[in-house]
Amino acid sequence: MLPFLLRTGSGALAVLFQIFLNIHLASGQSCGCSSLIIPVHVDVLIPKDPADSFGGLKSNASDLRRLNETYDVFGVLCRPNTAPPGNPDAIQLLVHGFTYTNQYWSPPIEEFRNYSYTAFACDRGLSSLAIDLVGVGLSSRPTNASDVQYATNAAVLSQLARHLKTVPILPRIQPFKKVIAIGHSAGSATLTYGAIAEGRQSPFDGLILTGNLNIPPGTLPSLPGVMSARDDTPLRWGGLDPDYITTNNRSLFYPANPTSFSPRMLTFDAFTKDVGPISSQLQGSVTTLASEYSGPIAKVAGSEDQGFCAAEKCVDVAALYARERVFWPKARSFEVVVAQGSGHDLNLDFFAKGPFNTFVRLVEQFAGL
Repeated sequence: MLPFLLRTGSGALAVLFQIFLNIHLASGQSCGCSSLIIPVHVDVLIPKDPADSFGGLKSNASDLRRLNETYDVFGVLCRPNTAPPGNPDAIQLLVHGFTYTNQYWSPPIEEFRNYSYTAFACDRGLSSLAIDLVGVGLSSRPTNASDVQYATNAAVLSQLARHLKTVPILPRIQPFKKVIAIGHSAGSATLTYGAIAEGRQSPFDGLILTGNLNIPPGTLPSLPGVMSARDDTPLRWGGLDPDYITTNNRSLFYPANPTSFSPRMLTFDAFTKDVGPISSQLQGSVTTLASEYSGPIAKVAGSEDQGFCAAEKCVDVAALYARERVFWPKARSFEVVVAQGSGHDLNLDFFAKGPFNTFVRLVEQFAGL
């Protein structure tokens, strides 16, 4: 198994979390949110070739190189204002997918308030930290896109989870007892990579993986409109490494039925789209490897996901469960949920409340709340 090396410098824990100046509310007065810049140090082995389909997990040592860097990770922490001031039981670490940012979990426009999972969870007493992965949004963006691979961001997420359990993220907020991760699409693949690399040493107390099923390599339809970000939007991304990519066609992320979502959401989606490293499209075979991770696992897919659930792949839920379960042989519990009517972006169509209720149920179950 690929060595998974993480290291924090002496004294770094005391200054790990720095408060970014922007403070705002997510859902009326029920939820207080703070924007943070979180320095995270990772020391990890990554493939020399980002086209390595398994992200280095099956590579020889000679095919790997060491990445020893500290990155600034942007995140939005949301906590219920009614929460007790003592030691919280759990926090959700929310991980976006390809070409998205933390905004996937809480679209910041008034008319889309009902699409905010962070507000939905906050109203039900659950805290969350939604982050921008390295290379994306307001987090550090390495000059070379080849530095941003599944191994890189998996290390970042594990380091974040460990610190959430040991370091006050803000003054007067005690470390959390449990960290439950919810990933979407490539975010789920990143969490899967970390679970495979770390196995029983994973810091996560549960994984909820959405928009990501184990499809044999070469059988998943390619995303339309994928291109170099600097060619797509030269004024915004003209100076980027050409291996930072984006997509100019978001239609595959939504149900094929146009009455299932607001056309304004597509406008919002296009306006807020971001970039991703080319490795996120080349290393997808990592999700077809079995993991020694021993915590609880749930997979949530939209019945109308045009990629993962095409050709009725998600109609027989029992058969889908059987196909997915074999990749998590040591998981304490395993569940597959097919959200009826939802597309790939479960958070952004008219059926979002169904997946939101599922996420809350699973978080409470995994955290023992």
